[in-house]
Formats: sequence, C-alpha cells, structure tokens
Amino acid sequence: MELIFLGTSAGVPTRSRNVTAILLHLQHPTQPGVWLFDCGEGTQHQMLNTAFHPGKLERIFISHLHGDHLFGLPGLLCSRSMAGNPHPLTVYGPQGVREFIATTLRLSGSWTDFPLQIEEISAGDILDDGLRKVTAFRLEHPLECYGYRVVEHDKPGALNARALKAAGVTPGRCFRR
Repeated sequence: MELIFLGTSAGVPTRSRNVTAILLHLQHPTQPGVWLFDCGEGTQHQMLNTAFHPGKLERIFISHLHGDHLFGLPGLLCSRSMAGNPHPLTVYGPQGVREFIATTLRLSGSWTDFPLQIEEISAGDILDDGLRKVTAFRLEHPLECYGYRVVEHDKPGALNARALKAAGVTPGRCFRR
C-alpha cells in the first residue's frame, strides 16, 4: 500500500497545502486499485500531480460532512463522468452523504454516467473484498464522523531455504523449520 497525501490543511487551503484528501494506492499484483479518503475542494486538481486520475478510483471514503472533507466530491464525480469512465464507484460516508450527492447533482443539473453506489455507514466492518478489510470507527467531532482502518489479510508465503543458504544467511528460528 502507498499513501499519497493530496491535502493536509484543516478548514481552508493555504498556498502550499490543499484541504483534506488522501489517495491509497493498493499495490496488489492481481487486484491493484486506488481509493480516496476524503475529498476536499480542489482534490481533483491535486490528483493531476499524481499518476492517478478520477477514473481510476474504485472507492471513496468520506469521514464527515464538513466542507473541507467533502466539497470536492461533486466536481470529481462530474469530471469522472465527463471523461466517459464506465467503471463503478462506491462512496462510503456518514448519514447524509447520499442526500448531499443527490442534491448537488440535481441542483447543478449534473449526473453520473457510471454506476454509483452510496453506502451510508455506521461503526464496524464496512468492507471485506477478500484481500483487505475496512473498519469504520466513530470519532469525537461536532458532526457524525468516522476514521477508517484498512488491514490487508495475511498472505501465506514460502521460505526459500536454498536461496537463503546461497546468500549466506545464518539459520534462525523460522529458517530452521
């Protein structure tokens, strides 16, 4: 996994820092992916400085409904649609995220041309895709707010004793088995 910080400023952007947004690049050989955690204003512009564009996103996790974590979402959804990306996208967030998305799209005369699933969450396990699990934790904040933990499932491996011996590695507890 690789984290790419697109914005770390709180409340308002500064000249050198955008508001909150973090990309998670999942570097799995058979199931790579890109997830976004929070989507403050200017997030899609910050993505232009990375190897990832909105069409690569599979999942977006919103912590809470304050603007510095959310106001970039309608524009990102519209840009993703205008790019002709047919791949589905799931947005996870607290109660109200579905209404926010529906209202901003409706009032702006916008839409999505891709399957958009919106999951309003509560604390607990919210996703298990077979490779990793995402758990939401309630945080102390004036609005309903969640932190997210992403854990990769254990990956069984094999120890190549012949290669270790050839490299001159001294046998340890695991190596001896």
